[in-house]
Amino acid sequence: NEGVSEGVNLLFNQIRTNPGKRAPFLVNELLVPVKIVERWLKILRDDHKIEFRGAPKSGGYWLK
Repeated sequence: NEGVSEGVNLLFNQIRTNPGKRAPFLVNELLVPVKIVERWLKILRDDHKIEFRGAPKSGGYWLK
């Protein structure tokens, strides 16, 4: 569980420094598989720490 928390924190910090970016950008920055980033994004969305704004093709993730 420690590894998951660490990854979620890395993702949260990446979104903080690069607001409005989409999942493919985050995958390239963190160098982890897409599925893992999607799982971490879901954890952050469920905790109401981030939100997706905009259209599915042009929107991005932002801090709440």
